[in-house]
Amino acid sequence: MAPAILGAMHQMSFAAKAPVSAEKVRGGYYTPEPIARFLAGWVAEAGPKVLEPSCGDGNILRQLAPLAAQVLGVELVAEEAEKSRTFAPVVNSSLFEWLTPADYDTWDGVAGNPPYIRFGNWDAEQREPALALMSAVGMKPSKLTNAWLPFVVASALAVREGGRVGLVLPAEILQVNYASQLREYLLSAFSEITLVTFERLLFQGVLQEVVLLLAVKGPGPSRIRTVHLEDAASLDGVSLDVPTAPALLHEHEKWTKYFLGSDQIEVLRQLKCSPDLTQLGRLGSVDVGIVTGRNSFFTLTDKQVRALGLGQHVVPLVSRGRQLSSLIYDATSREQDLASENRTWILDAPADLSGDPALAAYVTAGENDGVHTGYKCRIRNPWWKTPSMWVPDAFLLRQIHLAPRMTVNAAGATTTDTVHRVRVLQGVDAAALAVAFHNSATFAFTEVMGRSYGGGILELEPREAELLPMPHPSLVTPALIQEVDALVRLGDIEAALRLVDAQVLVEGLGWSPSLVATCRDAWVSLRDRRLRRS
Repeated sequence: MAPAILGAMHQMSFAAKAPVSAEKVRGGYYTPEPIARFLAGWVAEAGPKVLEPSCGDGNILRQLAPLAAQVLGVELVAEEAEKSRTFAPVVNSSLFEWLTPADYDTWDGVAGNPPYIRFGNWDAEQREPALALMSAVGMKPSKLTNAWLPFVVASALAVREGGRVGLVLPAEILQVNYASQLREYLLSAFSEITLVTFERLLFQGVLQEVVLLLAVKGPGPSRIRTVHLEDAASLDGVSLDVPTAPALLHEHEKWTKYFLGSDQIEVLRQLKCSPDLTQLGRLGSVDVGIVTGRNSFFTLTDKQVRALGLGQHVVPLVSRGRQLSSLIYDATSREQDLASENRTWILDAPADLSGDPALAAYVTAGENDGVHTGYKCRIRNPWWKTPSMWVPDAFLLRQIHLAPRMTVNAAGATTTDTVHRVRVLQGVDAAALAVAFHNSATFAFTEVMGRSYGGGILELEPREAELLPMPHPSLVTPALIQEVDALVRLGDIEAALRLVDAQVLVEGLGWSPSLVATCRDAWVSLRDRRLRRS
C-alpha cells in the first residue's frame, strides 16, 4: 500500500451522533411562565377543582393555586414533587397508577404539560399502565407511542362533562400517524377544541414545535378552532372567539388542514377523492434510502476516495437533498457534485477483504474508531457490508424546505436515508412522473399529509408519499419535460409550477384557473406557516 494512503488511514476518525441529553430522555422541559399563566386562567374558569397531571417543579401549579380552591398535582419524580408542594398539594406517583375509574369525570379542569418521552426511553414499569389505559379506550398503542399520548387520554377521562382540558402538546398531535387514533378519540370526547399555535418556538434550545390544546368535554364531533399567535407573550388578552372549521371527517384526517380557509379545506377534500387524480403509490413505490449506521464511515467525498484508494469499492451517491437541484440528476449534475465537498460516494465493499489492502486498512480504521459497535453495524455480518444497495429510478425529497422535489436518477446513483428512493412501475416514464408530481394540488397535499417538527422543514415518510394525490404522467409531453427541467435548474420553481399547472391541470384535466389557484394558495399558506417557525 502506498505510504500516502497508509498515512491517511491513520488519521481517519468517524464522528457519531451526539448522545441524547438527560432532559430529552425524561421529557424534562418546563412550561414558560406566559403559557402557564394562560392555561391556568383558562382551565380554572371551569370550576374550583383542578388537576395538574405532570406538575414537574410547579410552573403551572403556581399559577393555578390562587385561582382554584381545590388544586392537586401529580408528579413521578420525588425531587420535583417536593418543589411543587410549595404551591399546592402534590401526589408523588405515576399518574397511571394514581388515577382510577373512581376519579373519572370528577375534575372541573385539567391543566398540564405532559412529558415527551419516546417509547425506547420510557421505563417499562411506568409505560405499561399508560399503554393499558390507551387500550382500555379502544386505542392500539405501538412502539411509536410517546408518553404524552396517554397523558392526554387520562386528562380527558378525569374531567367532567362541561369541564376543560388545557395542555401543552407537541405539534405532532396535528399530523403524525401514530396520533391518528388519539385525534379520533378527542373528536368524540370533546364538543369544542381550540388549537393555539405560535410562530416562534417556545422552548429554549428545543426545535420541537408545540401547540396548546384547549378542549371542552362534551359529545362530539368536536367543533375545531385555530388561533395563530406570534409568541407566548401574545396570549395576554387573546380572543378565542374565532370561526370553526368545516364539519370534520372521521377518516384519520391530519389536523394540519384546519389551518386553511373553509373553501380550501373543502376543495382538497373533494380532490382527494376525484377520479382526475391517482396516487403516487399506484405509479411506483417509495422507499427509504440506505441506513448505513455511520454515514461518516460509509459515505465519502471524491477527494477521500482518491486519497484512500477506494475507487473500486464505491457507488455514486446523493447524500443531501440540496444536490437535487434539477428535474433530472444526470452527468452534468454528477460532475458538479464531484467538484464539490459533498459526500458523493458510498462504500460497496465485498465480504472478503483479502484482495485489497487499502480496503482492509479502511475497515480496520473504522473498527479502531468503534464504528462496528453501533447498533446498525453490530447486527450486520460482516458489519462493513452496506445494506440495500439498489439504484432507484428517481429520488424524492424526504425533508422539504421551500418546495417538494422529485428528480429522475440518470446517473446510476443511490442515496442514504436523507432522501427517498422511487421505483416506477413498468410502463411509467420516470421523467413524466417527476413533471406530473410538480403541480399545485400535489404540493398542497404534501403540506397536509406530511409533518413539520418546528425547524421549518416538512418531512414526508414513504407511506405518506405513496398516498399523495397527483395527475397521471400520461398527460406530460416530452417538450414539457425539457421546459420544466430547464426552469428547475435555474431555480425558478414557481415558473415550473405555473407551467405544469397550465398544461397538466388546466389543459389536460380541464380544471378551472380558480380551482388551481385555490390549491396553490393552500400550499403557499401552509408552507409559509411552516417556514415562519424556522
